[in-house]
Amino acid sequence: MATLDFNAMLAAVEKNPGVEIKALDGKTVILRRFENLPRKDFKLVLKYMGILQDEQVNQEEKMDAMDACLIAAADKKDSLKESLEKMPIGSRNEVFEVWMTEDEELGNS
Repeated sequence: MATLDFNAMLAAVEKNPGVEIKALDGKTVILRRFENLPRKDFKLVLKYMGILQDEQVNQEEKMDAMDACLIAAADKKDSLKESLEKMPIGSRNEVFEVWMTEDEELGNS
């Protein structure tokens, strides 16, 4: 019979946590990989990714969905939210692209 240890599974997650970003308040925020998200946050990311892929959705709604994805993936949601509110659009896009790319690369390793 296989025995799974919750603490061992959490330790495995900590080996490849995701992307780190230094927030406006000086805190280090980790944008967690999809597979490392708790169920509630995972469902939110899926919901907002659907919005991002919908061609019927306007750009403003897509920007809100992109921010919502990042906030759902963040371990320190308030710190990231505050930073995103003051961040230029181009920088927000860069953060999102790095997170998406990093997740794909980590998933292939």
